[in-house]
Amino acid sequence: MINKINSLELKRKILHILVGITTLFLLIYNFITPLIIFIILIVGVFVSLLSLKIRIPLISWFLDNFERNKDKNRLPGRGIIFAVTGSLLALQLFEKNIALASIIILTFADPISHLVGKVFGKIKSPLNKTKNIEGHIAGAIISSIFAMFFVHPILAISGSIIAMFFESIVIEIQKIQLDDNLIIPLSAGTIMFLISKFLI
Repeated sequence: MINKINSLELKRKILHILVGITTLFLLIYNFITPLIIFIILIVGVFVSLLSLKIRIPLISWFLDNFERNKDKNRLPGRGIIFAVTGSLLALQLFEKNIALASIIILTFADPISHLVGKVFGKIKSPLNKTKNIEGHIAGAIISSIFAMFFVHPILAISGSIIAMFFESIVIEIQKIQLDDNLIIPLSAGTIMFLISKFLI
C-alpha cells in the first residue's frame, strides 16, 4: 500500500510535519517571536528568488530533494513560504491558543489527508476529484486531536473540519491559485475565533 505514495511526496509530508512541530515547540517556549518569523519569511523569499538565478549550496540540496519540478521555476520553496506566511498571519490575527491550534492543524491536516487518501482513499471528494473523503476525515480527526492541546474540543474539531473543507477546494484570486498552507491556518483560526467569540 505504501507504494501508492510517491517518494518525493512522502518526504515532503514528513518534512512538513517536522517543520510544523519544531515551529510550535519554539513558539510555545518563546524561543521565537512573530518578529523573528517575519524576518525568516523575508529572508526566505529573498533566498527563494535568488535560487532562481544561482545554486546556493544547502538551499539547492533541499530544493533538489524536496521541491516538485513544477515549482522549481516559479517560486522555489513555495510551500514553506506560504506555511510561514499563514502561521505568521494566524499569530497576528488570533489570540495565542487559537493561533497555535491553527498552526498544529496546518502541521497535521494536509499531510495526513494526503497520505491516508493515497493509501486508503476510495471515495473521491465532490469538491476536488484529486482528493479523497477518507483523507479528509483522517486529516480532520488527527489535527483536531492535536489542536485540543490548545483549545476547547469544539473549537479544535470545528477548526479542523473547516480547514479540511478549504484544503479541498481551489481558491483563485486574479487567476493565481492560493496555496493551502496559507488557507488552512487562516480558515481554521477564523472559525475557532468566531465560535469562541459568539457561541462559547
